[in-house]
Amino acid sequence: MDKKGRTAGTEVIPEKDKAAAKVAVAEETKKVECVEEVAAVPEAPKRDPEPEIIFQYREYEAGMDVVTDRVKAHYYAKGHAQGSIESIQIYVKPEDFTAYYVINDGIVGKVNLF
Repeated sequence: MDKKGRTAGTEVIPEKDKAAAKVAVAEETKKVECVEEVAAVPEAPKRDPEPEIIFQYREYEAGMDVVTDRVKAHYYAKGHAQGSIESIQIYVKPEDFTAYYVINDGIVGKVNLF
């Protein structure tokens, strides 16, 4: 015991400190509850992979994503604004080595297929 009649290792905690300790414990409990709620959210289902379509004609070969990029580049090269494409249809005619396109139901054009 020390001079004030307390045993070693104990100390007197004022009421304000006790209240602050209770608030800290309550906040810590809320943090743990929030983490548990986030962990309970199920993962989004996996999407199917995008197919890679390759067109072959005689000894030539072209990926459809490459043809689509050519069509978009041709459209933008004509002076149309980037991001203005709302719909796009591409018609492949291998005997002409050409891909014809219709963009936004009105703009037509053609690009080399190979």
